[in-house]
Amino acid sequence: MAGPSVTVLIPTYKRALLLDNVLEGLTNQTTGGFEVLVVAKPSGDATEEVVEKYRGKLEVRLLLQRWGYMVEALNLGLRHAKGDIIVFLDDDAIPFPDLIRRHIESYRLSNVGGVSGDVLKASLGDPDLAFFKDKPSDLLPNRNKLTGVAKIAFKLWSKPLAGEEVFLFYISRSGVPSMNYYAAAAAKCGIVKSLLARGANMSVLNKAVNGFQFPSSWIQGFTFEQYLSWHIAKQGYRQIFNPKIKVYHIAHGASLSRNDLRRQVLLYTEQKLLYYRLKKSEHSLSFMHRLTWLLFELMLDMKHICLDRDISRLAGLKSTWNSLLIGIKVQVGAQSKALGELEKLRK
Repeated sequence: MAGPSVTVLIPTYKRALLLDNVLEGLTNQTTGGFEVLVVAKPSGDATEEVVEKYRGKLEVRLLLQRWGYMVEALNLGLRHAKGDIIVFLDDDAIPFPDLIRRHIESYRLSNVGGVSGDVLKASLGDPDLAFFKDKPSDLLPNRNKLTGVAKIAFKLWSKPLAGEEVFLFYISRSGVPSMNYYAAAAAKCGIVKSLLARGANMSVLNKAVNGFQFPSSWIQGFTFEQYLSWHIAKQGYRQIFNPKIKVYHIAHGASLSRNDLRRQVLLYTEQKLLYYRLKKSEHSLSFMHRLTWLLFELMLDMKHICLDRDISRLAGLKSTWNSLLIGIKVQVGAQSKALGELEKLRK
């Protein structure tokens, strides 16, 4: 009996060199028979030529994205994915050879609708990459105990939404994507319950997202994973984190610069909009938890700015204000106006 079919979905923009490494990694999979769907926004960087290079090695399709940003690429991919399982890969995430096999195996567990895997820090040119040696995780913390600010956060505003109490990754009642540090140690050793963690390495059951579409009020797409995961959970499916599913996340110059204050503001603003994206539908969200979180964030930012002279924390202050203004537009359904405000931050 044939197993489930798989579509690997890769949105990409201006990363032809990195995409080449990702596609090469897919040619080395221990399980074959999957399709690769590359959604590319034309940029003149030879992405199309890179995809063409792999037509004889992979069952690869190229979709050109004519407008929009990250979530439009995802919407295109979801609409055209043929597989029973849709595996998401970033265009800078090199898959381990057993990635497809382990994603498929994870769905043999009862009623699983979404799977997350680990993301390891790496850089091109590292000789260990050729042997797929282990690297530090970009997701799971090195320390398993809550300390300092994390302990305060966990008690005050990081309480999970109803039903997510034992999840590794969850959405807090303040509307913030969070990690259960108590579950992190177990997650390093085996499968645990979890919302989707990182788009660099995750998968969903196609029928669990049938008809789903992201609203257009995103640019970078930050927290799209948790938004999609929340939808899957509402369909009644389980979601898990499997630490044996791994990719190398390549550090590169095209990554967001921490010195670029404007782009940092955009990133933080989109992260803080998850609360407003879910507010009308998720009754476990708490205004008091949100207010407590905002006040604590404000105090931390002011402390770093005034005492440590860290002007990069201005991004936190600006994003809090922006998220309040844009969040109202998101909540009342004015998606195009919200996107317009985000575009102003991008320019």
